[in-house]
Amino acid sequence: MVSENGFVLVGAGLPRTGTMSTRAALQQILQGNVYHMATVMNERPDHHPHWRKVCEGAASDAEWRTVLADFRGGVDYPVSFFYKQIFKAFPDAKVLLNVRDPVRWYESVKNAIHRLHLTFSAWPCTWFLAATGQLDAMNLVFKLSDLVPGCSSGGTGMFSSVAAGQQAAVQFFHDHVEEVKATIPADQLLVWEVKEGWAPLCKFLDVPVPDTPFPRVNDTAQIEGIRVSVQRAAWLFVVIFPAIICFVSLFNGVDLVSTGGLLVGYALIFYNVMARLVPVGPKHLEKKDN
Repeated sequence: MVSENGFVLVGAGLPRTGTMSTRAALQQILQGNVYHMATVMNERPDHHPHWRKVCEGAASDAEWRTVLADFRGGVDYPVSFFYKQIFKAFPDAKVLLNVRDPVRWYESVKNAIHRLHLTFSAWPCTWFLAATGQLDAMNLVFKLSDLVPGCSSGGTGMFSSVAAGQQAAVQFFHDHVEEVKATIPADQLLVWEVKEGWAPLCKFLDVPVPDTPFPRVNDTAQIEGIRVSVQRAAWLFVVIFPAIICFVSLFNGVDLVSTGGLLVGYALIFYNVMARLVPVGPKHLEKKDN
């Protein structure tokens, strides 16, 4: 049976392999928090310096233990990208490799998180996210999502592989899966699909099978809804409203200095209101995943 305390499970599965469902399941059976990209995005901004550091170079085992001290496990990127380093810091941990049909995985990444990345990385969304205080976190998430692993035969990261098309993406998926299988001792590894449910997972962790249904979460539609909503809000608040202010002011003979003052006032109100009201991060997706 896994320890009742501490970090006991390293998730090595790529994003969009049911990691949010897996997170919900693990939090139930491990009775503690489980790391996820949502943690980086919204829950632990104090961890951003660590992730920026490991993007540029390795962290020590002690640093990994410090960052993950409050967690029972971790799934999804960035944990699954750095699974080897984390496993080195926690050599007694179990490793869970989420898998799925690689073509469906490619389509899921392309139509959900990669599409979100393309929209949020373009103007006027960049200005909108900056005004709402989300741009730095988003940029970090997108950077973590396109790091190039040593196993990538194409020399590309996840997002770049998906952008290159189905063949490159499927090869990236296979490269990752085969590396995990070759790296982790067989007695510490479970290769698993979320559709298999509780039984293999609970047997692997030697915990009782819950008497509740396995969490089934699908967030593709919700991610798309957030993407469209933020894109519309960006055009409205960054482009259309300021243009209306300029047009009305100049039409009514207001001088340029006063018009500029109106725009500055609008920008300040926009920043203070939008930073509190606009949901753009994964914390708004906690009930859904694919």
